[in-house]
Amino acid sequence: MSSIRATVTASSCETRILVQDSIGDVLLARLGPLEFAHRYALRMLLEGIALWEQQTTDVVLYADDSFDWHRVGLFDALGVARETALLKVELAPVELRPGRRMTRLTGLGSFARERVQLRSGRM
Repeated sequence: MSSIRATVTASSCETRILVQDSIGDVLLARLGPLEFAHRYALRMLLEGIALWEQQTTDVVLYADDSFDWHRVGLFDALGVARETALLKVELAPVELRPGRRMTRLTGLGSFARERVQLRSGRM
């Protein structure tokens, strides 16, 4: 299991990204909606983090059922994850479970849903 984990939450108005390592938060981002971003922007961002940390990054993606993850190059047309040497990708439903607290960066609002996904141990 990789020690770098990322959660990406896509909505019609924003994309939220939380990246954590074994110590705590590494990156918090609130970006525009993925539908207006370049097709490979998300994949390149996540691969860039993996290259920076020099290890595979586990990625959990979640959005409502209408979101097309295929469009951003992380899944094929059948909905199968396109894993690479740098990324291990998984789609996951939102599950709320209590967990332990880690060192956190602040300033971009609550990332509670993303933290729950990373704590769920799905990766």
